[in-house]
Amino acid sequence: MAEVELKFDLAPKAHAAFRRLPPLAGTRARTVRIVSTYFDTPDFELRRREMALRLRRAGRRWIQTLKAGRSGAGGLHSRKEWEAERPGPTLDLAALAGTALEGSGELGARLVEAFTVGMRRTTWTVEVSPGNRVEVALDRGEVRHGEAAEPISEVEIESVAGDPLAVFEFAERLMRAYPGEAAVLVPSAITKAQRGYRLARAEPAGPVRAAPAELDGTMAPALAARAIAAAALEQLLANQPGVLAGTDPEYLHQFRVALRRMRSCMGVFRAALGSEAAGLRSELRWIGQLAGPARDWDVFATATLPVLLRAYGDARVARSMRMRASIRRRAANGALRTALASTRWTRLQLAVAHWLAKPASAPDEGAESLPQFALRIVRKRYKRLLADARRLSALTPGERHALRLDAKKLRYALDGLAPIFRRKGVARWLDALSELQDDLGGANDAAVAARLLTEISPPAGFAQFSRGWFAAQEHASAAGVERHARGLEAVPKLKLRAEARTSQEDAALRPRP
Repeated sequence: MAEVELKFDLAPKAHAAFRRLPPLAGTRARTVRIVSTYFDTPDFELRRREMALRLRRAGRRWIQTLKAGRSGAGGLHSRKEWEAERPGPTLDLAALAGTALEGSGELGARLVEAFTVGMRRTTWTVEVSPGNRVEVALDRGEVRHGEAAEPISEVEIESVAGDPLAVFEFAERLMRAYPGEAAVLVPSAITKAQRGYRLARAEPAGPVRAAPAELDGTMAPALAARAIAAAALEQLLANQPGVLAGTDPEYLHQFRVALRRMRSCMGVFRAALGSEAAGLRSELRWIGQLAGPARDWDVFATATLPVLLRAYGDARVARSMRMRASIRRRAANGALRTALASTRWTRLQLAVAHWLAKPASAPDEGAESLPQFALRIVRKRYKRLLADARRLSALTPGERHALRLDAKKLRYALDGLAPIFRRKGVARWLDALSELQDDLGGANDAAVAARLLTEISPPAGFAQFSRGWFAAQEHASAAGVERHARGLEAVPKLKLRAEARTSQEDAALRPRP
């Protein structure tokens, strides 16, 4: 069967209040102690194959479970699952016939204990609407590997009968049951197995970069858009805890990249996605308008300003400017963290996950295929980018900013659609776009830094010194843009992968002069 569930982090101190929520009233709770042992090979082959094999004791029952497939986007976990009852604490590899591990006898012989999960679980079975039932599980415990351990405190909502999407309706009821603006339930992108593997492999937590979506040329554009948006949402949620902790500015950078990728995807595919995605994209602009200033102050306070102050060489000015920039940075990051901890943001994340979980409507007969769509979109954006880059010296500052956004949109579009194209060609295009974007970004960073500097009221001498530095940086960036724009024109033709190609679609993207 396919497991579909929503997963949320819940602070341990909030467990008692959760048990008293009105949506759970009148439903009998059942509490049981659960201990799960996860197995893998010494070199973690199951993990590489996106599988998890566990043996669980729940009360007096022993259950062997194999799960397979990617999971985690937006708190929505959907994986293939195979279960078998066991008489005791032993695996039965014969029970894996007909599963994703069928025929892996040699691998089974190498299985060892990888980590354990021990927890106290309280469950409620709730009828959301006639025929639609969900199971709500409140878990508290720990994941352990040797002496290393990580606490667990979370809520899972899983469909057990009827419409699987009823989990979203019940999650919304829980959200409404909490008073105030602060979110208590926070969508989680990490499973217990992922926590365990992180301990077993001694992998430190860190910022998460984008992972490619799984696309193929037979997909309808609307389905491909969902896959790209899901990958972006997974990256966004993976970095969100680091943004809230405020320990490393790279978390915010990757969070903002994910947010932009998601909004870019919804913009690129807007004709295929319809009004629901357009509404979500508009609402996502709200969090982007808070993430942008927070990231700007991060870059200014940790990178740009220190360089300027060292070059200026006045210790008294340096102390004053660092203090003022730090105050503004804390305020911008604080505003973003307040928004990320709000029910508005939690509901928006769930709305995006709900949209991703809905079946995409079938395309009209004769509608544009994904390869045709990819060629058209990338060609159109490429032409516009080159046309503006060729007249760079005549562009106003506002037009240069628009050029930078065009380069970024083309890169995001090509990044998302990369699996449709030949790998080597895509890599060369992305490298060329990255160089051009870096130059445009350098000029933009100088303009942003000049604006932020005025907000902290610099002394006249330091302000004059900085204006010269910003002007030099903008000039150098403009020269780089012209050079790399010419380089982009020389990049070899971009073509579709053979399996996604037809004779009409196998066309060069670079327009002839």
